[in-house]
Amino acid sequence: MMGLFMVCWIHMETTELDRIVFVPVIHADADSVKRARSVVIDIKPDVVAVELDRQRYEQLQDSEAMSKMADPPTSTNMVEHLMFQIAQLERDLGQKTGAIAGEEMLAAIEEGRKIGAKIALVDRPIQVTMKAIMRVPLDEIYRLTNMIPSASQDIEEGGSIDLLQKLKEEGTVDELVDVFRTEFPGLYDALISQRDLYVANALRSILDDVDGKIVAVLGVGHIEGVSRELTNLLRERAGS
Repeated sequence: MMGLFMVCWIHMETTELDRIVFVPVIHADADSVKRARSVVIDIKPDVVAVELDRQRYEQLQDSEAMSKMADPPTSTNMVEHLMFQIAQLERDLGQKTGAIAGEEMLAAIEEGRKIGAKIALVDRPIQVTMKAIMRVPLDEIYRLTNMIPSASQDIEEGGSIDLLQKLKEEGTVDELVDVFRTEFPGLYDALISQRDLYVANALRSILDDVDGKIVAVLGVGHIEGVSRELTNLLRERAGS
């Protein structure tokens, strides 16, 4: 009986996961924009799921809101300053590559709407993530905030192409994620691990709602974690 259960579970898990086509993207990368667009065109999924929340999606569509985001925060809140620094780094990279961060998500949404696919914004609300960061030791927040300007300077000095090429090499992102997990465990949990679980839960709900294919456009650093969390969620459900 146990053997039969295991066979049924493996078949169910594989079948469910096979309905999701993960599209790993690098923010502010023109090739990622093309990839997101072409996969949706080729697969013609029932659902296009993107790593955006409602607030970020609305900001990307509002040029005035995007311009305001370029202004440094006036408060002394270190979490706001950290998020600003991260966004500024992406803007600096986008100016060099000609692709704004989030353009790959909008491209997938645009193509999804053309074929009548449902659009799912599966990222955790940014305000929830910021609250999670507020529980991270200040030492981590200060250290990362102080490191980012030097990365921006490297981009300004022409290192953007080298950076993108390095990120596209197999294993590079995994190595960077491992380093980030070791050096900034609290921020890793708030920015990556918790969001991976949130996205995995969202994808599980979509699997329950539709019978067809799902294209999930996610930052390359989230693919492994989301896949792992979704596999665990399906396993738990099969065993309940």
